[in-house]
Amino acid sequence: MPLGFPVALLCYTVRMAEPDNRRLVRERFTRTAEQFATFSLATRAAEAAHLVELAAPRGAERAMDLACGPGTFTREFAPRVRSICGVDITAALLAHAPAASAKAGLPNTRFVCGDGAALPFGDGVFDLGVCAYAVHHFSAPEKCLAELTRVVRRGGRIALVDVAMPEGSDADAANAIERARDASHCSTFTRAQFESLLGERGLRLLRCEFGSRPRSFDEWMQIAGWKPGDPAYAATRRLMEQHLERDSSGFAPRRDGPDLSWIQTSLFLVAERL
Repeated sequence: MPLGFPVALLCYTVRMAEPDNRRLVRERFTRTAEQFATFSLATRAAEAAHLVELAAPRGAERAMDLACGPGTFTREFAPRVRSICGVDITAALLAHAPAASAKAGLPNTRFVCGDGAALPFGDGVFDLGVCAYAVHHFSAPEKCLAELTRVVRRGGRIALVDVAMPEGSDADAANAIERARDASHCSTFTRAQFESLLGERGLRLLRCEFGSRPRSFDEWMQIAGWKPGDPAYAATRRLMEQHLERDSSGFAPRRDGPDLSWIQTSLFLVAERL
């Protein structure tokens, strides 16, 4: 499959059964494709640019962006690499990516609708693998990270960013809040757990940084397709409010007028395939 290409969207039929979380991911991001694409393209560019700086591409890399969604991170990496292919399992969300790349004048991008657990690429065909805000949706993260590692050559790099739990947080409490909002959420990990996942895939950690920013509860729920009065909205808010006085979830919620606000903790990692 050639890797120098115009902006295009290629869809592959996923022939395998979906016994795990993939059906829920597809359903959630099909239902909220417009909201999520608008949010991601408008608000995550700074995080994408930071991941690019940490990964430090030299300009000749063939890159792949796993679970690329509307192409937010693809778009930031594209000017710094030879070519980049975005892959996502949700066609409705991925459909936003070619137009966003074309608008940005990025002819070295293409997009494939495919499964992260069975990537449609040969071994070692990429120099750089990217995955942003997706690991927490993987029911078998070790399998998807193994696939990402497989398609990156030895000596190549993998750049990740995802939500993370501060050490000492109650994983059950954190994941209960996330799942009340989004049934496709699987698990939020700590830094130590991410480092273990990478090490077990034969990756050597090069850079690791935390980032944090305040989030509005109402906006967060809107992105997931919920509004006040919806059962999912009420259930998620009820769980979040249980941590206002004494937080164990790592969300650090507080009242902000009629809304709640909370702190999103993200972890940026860059590793080398040995």
